[in-house]
Amino acid sequence: MKRAYLALVAITLALALASRLPARMPRGAAATRAAAPAARTLALALAIEHGAVTPEAASVPRDAIVRLSVWNRGARPLRFALAGYDDRVNAAIAAGETLRVEFVADRPGGDFAWLVDAQPAGRFAVSGSHLVDGHR
Repeated sequence: MKRAYLALVAITLALALASRLPARMPRGAAATRAAAPAARTLALALAIEHGAVTPEAASVPRDAIVRLSVWNRGARPLRFALAGYDDRVNAAIAAGETLRVEFVADRPGGDFAWLVDAQPAGRFAVSGSHLVDGHR
């Protein structure tokens, strides 16, 4: 009978130690990813009429996800692009139609131009450093 109680105490201690083991282990990659801040999503609406973009200037923080909506209010089709991001924002827009595109603003700077039929019609800026966080 004494051995049965001794075995029960040993099993209880082993289970107690085993349940504490995961708490002492280092955090996994999944926990690290979950702790990273989520990218900010911003909606940006533009209108084009007579070759002019309204609003003329826009700015977003670096690494923001931009949901861009561009409405062609004119009577003829046009080509719309964003210089510096033309690999992501570059499309024809029919008269009265709206272009919707989503892209990550990961190229900081203030020298980006809204292009209407290859002509500058406004400015787009991405604020933030071009350096990787934590490096100088």
